[in-house]
Amino acid sequence: MENKIKVLLADDHPVVREGLRTMLSTAPDIEVISDEACDGLEAVEKANEHRPDVVLMDLRMPNLDGIEATRRIKSQLPNTLVIILTIYDNDAYIVDAVRAGAGGYLLKDASKGLLLHTIRAVTSGGMLIKTDLLREAMLNLADATGAQIKEKAAGGTTLNNLTTRERDVLRLVVDGRSNKEIGRALSISEDTAKKHMQAILSKLGVSDRTQAAVKAVRAGIVSPFSNEELQ
Repeated sequence: MENKIKVLLADDHPVVREGLRTMLSTAPDIEVISDEACDGLEAVEKANEHRPDVVLMDLRMPNLDGIEATRRIKSQLPNTLVIILTIYDNDAYIVDAVRAGAGGYLLKDASKGLLLHTIRAVTSGGMLIKTDLLREAMLNLADATGAQIKEKAAGGTTLNNLTTRERDVLRLVVDGRSNKEIGRALSISEDTAKKHMQAILSKLGVSDRTQAAVKAVRAGIVSPFSNEELQ
């Protein structure tokens, strides 16, 4: 199969990496890079070397933790997607992961089906973080930054340049929807949804939809709880 999803494994436990490799090797559309990372620094180095589509990133690792490794990877390789895979079901970690640019947050007890779905979803334009955890994280982001961020947003013309339709799209991005799901919700084509997304990224000055979602909530552009009328 052409255009396989290249996945880099980053975990300090060899048995975990071996288990993930065995699990993912059965998927015909996924290629696990043989060169694995055993700490955060290696994750950044090997991501730059191999330029994977997705990094499966442990949270707690020696030398450099998964959050900072994610932040560096997204800064250096904005098109590389990061999925945090951890044992920690913790709001603070989820907030940090979203801030760093992670496109997914899964617990290590996730099923094989959910792991594969998340990898495929983030590479198709979705942001897969368990909905209630994502919304809580987004609320925490908004509460933590509050008036200072909103004040900056009010003075930024780029934030005010979003059209009504682009705001609708952005609300659904905050809700973790893929371009296909956004198109279905708004009765537009997937291609049109993708074009709206490209315009949003350009206007907000960000490189991916996770950053757009974080900026939207932090700036008060959209609310993470305002999607019901679009469903």
